[in-house]
Amino acid sequence: MITLQELSSYLDALLKPADFIDSCPNGVQVEGKQEIHKMACAVSANITIIDAAIKARADALLVHHGLFWQNDPFPIIGTKKEKIEKLLKAGITLFAFHLPLDAHCRLGNNWKAAADMGWGSLEPFGVFRNMSIGVKGRFQTRSVQDFQNQLEKYYGHLAHVALGGKREVSTGGIISGGAHRNIEQAAEEKLDCYVTGSFDEPIWDIAHERKINFFALGHHATERIGIQALGKEVSHHFDIPCEFIDHKNPF
Repeated sequence: MITLQELSSYLDALLKPADFIDSCPNGVQVEGKQEIHKMACAVSANITIIDAAIKARADALLVHHGLFWQNDPFPIIGTKKEKIEKLLKAGITLFAFHLPLDAHCRLGNNWKAAADMGWGSLEPFGVFRNMSIGVKGRFQTRSVQDFQNQLEKYYGHLAHVALGGKREVSTGGIISGGAHRNIEQAAEEKLDCYVTGSFDEPIWDIAHERKINFFALGHHATERIGIQALGKEVSHHFDIPCEFIDHKNPF
């Protein structure tokens, strides 16, 4: 067992949310029990996930996408009211870490993915609100099809691709989630490949005009990496169980 304050302080020290200008509050979003015996983690705090955390008897739920965003309306009504009511009734504390979990150089969605896939010479990449949240690096030269196969196996998701660049590749950049617009930065930095979660109509033309290979593996799939790593890290540090709750989302 640990206290809510111990967990909150540890997460703040590990992820340093105060260093980020984010579009949501990072850290505790809904306060629950003061004693934590079991945790759960998930990508997003949707109703299905909250119900699963209640069923798992979790005392704390760690997510990447929380309940509160900068441009949300203020009234606590509808599904937002339902989610908060469920959390409060069950005494579950909701923690959310957005950009801090994207950017972390060991546990984050981007750096961990690059390291897991064997990339080297890793450097910060993808400036957003004066902070680098992505990563770029080098890997053993391979065909672009072999590179795509590795991505699809790692993320467990089929890629939407625009193969406008080299047929043999050895450099790439990763920014998880909804970062398709950063293809321009990847092209400026002469990377062979750019990997993200989302895509949009203009990306096809940009990839071919700027001669870069683009891969979108899904917003959800590319952001399963960091929250699982964070759950394992916290579980190991405090020696309490943390269950990853997955929720199929093809987008």
